[in-house]
Amino acid sequence: MRRQLAWTVPAVMALAIAVAGCGAGERRDAAPPIVTIVQDDAELLHRAPARIAATLDDMRDLGVDWVRVTAGWSVIAPAPRELRRPDFDATDPDAYPPGAWDALDHVYESVRRRGMRTALDIAFWAPRWAVARAARRAGRERDTISVEAYADFAEAVARRYPKAAAFTVWNEPNHNAFLLPQWDRAGGRWRPSSPHRYRAMVQAAVPAIQAAAPEATVLIGATSSVGAQHATDADERMSPLTFLREMACVDERLRSLNRPECRDFDPLPGDGWSHHPYSLELAPWQPDPQADNVRMADLDRLTSLLRRLHLRGRTRQDLPLYITEAGYQTNPPDPTQTTGVTEHARWLPEAEQVARRQPSLRSVAQFLVRDLPERPGTSARMRWGDYQSGLRHANGRAKPAHASFALALVARRAGAARVRFWGLVRPGTGRRDARISVLDPGGAWREIAGGRTHADGTFTLTARVDPARTFRLRSDDRVGTPLAGAR
Repeated sequence: MRRQLAWTVPAVMALAIAVAGCGAGERRDAAPPIVTIVQDDAELLHRAPARIAATLDDMRDLGVDWVRVTAGWSVIAPAPRELRRPDFDATDPDAYPPGAWDALDHVYESVRRRGMRTALDIAFWAPRWAVARAARRAGRERDTISVEAYADFAEAVARRYPKAAAFTVWNEPNHNAFLLPQWDRAGGRWRPSSPHRYRAMVQAAVPAIQAAAPEATVLIGATSSVGAQHATDADERMSPLTFLREMACVDERLRSLNRPECRDFDPLPGDGWSHHPYSLELAPWQPDPQADNVRMADLDRLTSLLRRLHLRGRTRQDLPLYITEAGYQTNPPDPTQTTGVTEHARWLPEAEQVARRQPSLRSVAQFLVRDLPERPGTSARMRWGDYQSGLRHANGRAKPAHASFALALVARRAGAARVRFWGLVRPGTGRRDARISVLDPGGAWREIAGGRTHADGTFTLTARVDPARTFRLRSDDRVGTPLAGAR
């Protein structure tokens, strides 16, 4: 039986509901839910209670499902600057200093009261007593995180928040800002180092988290989008697929690696692979020319590798994809960036549609709510060293992307006088009101289609309309950002 969405169309318009294939609607509505994740540690962990409340209200109104926040190890742990480990039970959250959990507790409870859930990164930085000085073959030394100490802290976090939606093991371990060294020198060549140390962290921390919070989703990876396939320096960041293969102890042809680090390899645990597919200066539909990088347009590279690794027994589960961080930095405010605020508002919906083409996708993400402020400095890089990827400027004023994040609309040319629309009404649950209007030459908005979305808030349709016109999506009393012309 053919099944169509209940759209109403003025008699002068001809619409074809593109999702109205045999059984297509039923399959889509029955698919696993794709949750929306937003992170803004600066706003949620380092601001006054009233501002935290306003930020969380904003997230709720935007349709956010999970609020991602960092459980900072050195922030919570006792004596983080000391070289000697304090005598305490690091797996027991009650053994930590008074007030150590207060900021996280406040966010966790505030999120819960608003009907959202918390996703916790158990992450940077390690206290000094939890690292060991290890001599490197190149003659230098480097701090190495104690796997056992990290697993103890991970257990404490999970015991403190057993009803959290998800926990992630570390953050961007293929990035030189979060884990060093990335590479080691052996036999005159640079070989990956961070994947093997991260695998040890995962193997120790995942079972500890699962035992303390059995209903939570445990994510591994949290990989950044770009890096090197072959290093020229120990600290050069690593491409995500290079990192994943090495972590799974296979080469580029997925043959087992014959290395000391891989002798006792166990399949990788976890419930999903987290990734941060920043496209940086590229549009979300533009692939990275380097085959081991994974920007938004390259997600099939990652999901394909995850699937093949599972078929070869390198992961315990067929790991679904969780996008837990993504976004575009904008100019303004950052003059060193190439993405303008109008382009930003258009590219976020485009990125969302690209991501949702992956059958294994379980989450999409936005980083941040509000831009981080300009910092005094002698160079533009120092002044704008933090991320300006917010839906709001640093002063709280909404960027155009604030509206397009809530009501996403993508328009593609489907001929000389036809446009194919994809849209998402993020706020709400179940089938939601959605109406598309076109801007007439006289400056008035005219509705060309209206009806109810799928249960996940999305819709797809094709309209006979001039592709050069400006379009807008409405849902109840909320209005999306105007979209100037179909691409």
